[in-house]
Amino acid sequence: MAYTRDNDSSPEFDLLLRLILRVGIFLTIVSVQAVAQDGPVRAGKAYTTGMAPVWEAIISEAGIAVEFSEAPPKRKRRAFVEGYLLLDCCHPTFYRNTPEEQATHLFSDPIYYARAHFVFPKGKVKALPEGDGLQSMRVAGIRGFDYVWQDQFGGRIDGRDHRDVMALVSSGRADVGIITALQFRIEQQKADWPLELGGVMAEGPLHASVHVSRPDLLSRINEAIAALKADGRLGRMLLLSSVAE
Repeated sequence: MAYTRDNDSSPEFDLLLRLILRVGIFLTIVSVQAVAQDGPVRAGKAYTTGMAPVWEAIISEAGIAVEFSEAPPKRKRRAFVEGYLLLDCCHPTFYRNTPEEQATHLFSDPIYYARAHFVFPKGKVKALPEGDGLQSMRVAGIRGFDYVWQDQFGGRIDGRDHRDVMALVSSGRADVGIITALQFRIEQQKADWPLELGGVMAEGPLHASVHVSRPDLLSRINEAIAALKADGRLGRMLLLSSVAE
């Protein structure tokens, strides 16, 4: 027997239909969210040759299926805030300090303690306490990166990566560059640059970030970091005898 509804149906019948419709919508949303969480997670790529393999090892150890996304630094930061990227690495918290970033980033346990140094032509190292003296210098950095005291730079010359930074200083196009001790060691292994490190410009632990919409991923990232530290893999990847420079 078929049941039909005429135009004079009762309020109770209308209420039942609305309830069924709402339950159906709710179940559809839950199903879509479940499918989304089971699929690959979009993750930002680490920019440097020193940290890129570390980030990939953390992801692999955590057992998270990812789809890596390449974007310039500023665009990548916006994509994370907007929720397009759900994972990113590797940065100190003080370079993710806007209100929007603080509201959307869940920071992992520290991966390792990094120090960014000034790099000079060999034999020309200068002391630059609190950035004093930078006003008269051309400073080489990486395009899209923020730096402590960057408002004091006499001029800024950007390259694509740390190798470009070293080339700019070595060629004399820049008076000083900025590079981490880790990346300096890596680049010096590839070529004997006539450069040497100066004082520390900034330092702090590097972290991965999990978007606030996926807090379930944070413990997996932290467990992966701990495992890589415990068996020495992290230290070997970072060319370190320990996980601190």
